[in-house]
Formats: sequence, C-alpha cells, structure tokens
Amino acid sequence: MKKYIAFGVAATLWATLAGTAAAESYVGLSAGPSSYKLNCAGLSRCDKSDVGVKFFGGYRYNPMIAGELAYIDFGRSVSSGTQDGFQLEGTLRSRALAANVALRLPLAKDLNGIARLGLARVRSSLDQRADGMVIASDARTSIQPYLGLGLQYALHKNVSLDVGLDMTRAKLGNGSGGTTTSAVRLANAGVTYGF
Repeated sequence: MKKYIAFGVAATLWATLAGTAAAESYVGLSAGPSSYKLNCAGLSRCDKSDVGVKFFGGYRYNPMIAGELAYIDFGRSVSSGTQDGFQLEGTLRSRALAANVALRLPLAKDLNGIARLGLARVRSSLDQRADGMVIASDARTSIQPYLGLGLQYALHKNVSLDVGLDMTRAKLGNGSGGTTTSAVRLANAGVTYGF
C-alpha cells in the first residue's frame, strides 16, 4: 500500500509541475479484474484472475495527444496440484511501470476513445511451495510492449470517468531454468482528475 501512496503522490507532483495551463495535467486511479494467460495443464487448480489497480499521471500536449506514466498491479495468479505425494502451490504476481503516448479521439460530446501505446517495465515474481514450505522463488524483470484501449466520459471540466483495458506481457521462469512469457491484462474502471 505504501508503494501505491508514494506513486500517487509522485504522479500528482509530476502532473502539477508539468502543466502550465489548467486541465493540461491529470492523474487517475482505476481498478478491475485482471487476468493471466497461462498453461494450466496437469494442475488441479488454476486461478488466472484477480483484482488489479492502476495509478497514472499525464500531460496533455494538445486535445488529442498526451504523455503518461502509469503503475499497474495485475494482481496474482494461484495454481496448485499434486506431484509425488506433495501438495504443490504456485503464486505468480506481476506489476508494471509504463510510459506511453495516449491518443484521444472524440466520439461524441464529452466522450473520447483512448489508445495508449508504449513500453512497460514488468516485474513478475513466482513463489512455489510444497506442503506449505517455500521450495523455489523466481523474479524476472523485462521491458515489454504496452497497449491500452479505453473510453473516457467527461463529467465536469476537470473530472472524467474511464473504462479501459491495459495489456502487456510478463516474463516468467518455466521451472527448468528457462523463461516463458504470459500475456497479462487489466480491465478497469476509474476516475481521472485534470489540473
């Protein structure tokens, strides 16, 4: 939670310092269901979804183009199964820092479509347990492409409601010393406040 608060404060300060005119800088918060695209063959339980959260700040260069920074927590995926008489469980968690360009397209009065394209520094950690004891931990950080699509409805000059889908990839250890990647997504709804 401390990371969320620190990022929110940093995004607010950045947005405040970046803008010189009203409503050019903004911050936002959204949350919703997240999902991982994983191969769950041979597992008795494979929960690929959780609740994720996104904090972001941006600077609007003109009504259609903005630069943004975002922190996205994709939540976790938990899987379990039995092997050689042991109850095995794995927990995967992914978080990302994204830098992107946001393109806005007016669709109707007070309604915009938004496309986000950029790069994300994705940190994924995997903890594996056998009968409750941690037997392996792995953490990977990688730079991945980031894509976001959404709609934004202006409630007021400085306040809008947002719905969106944020997508990137996470690099994971595959248990045999190699790596694999998984698509991670966050479907979210939230609010944006402009300065």
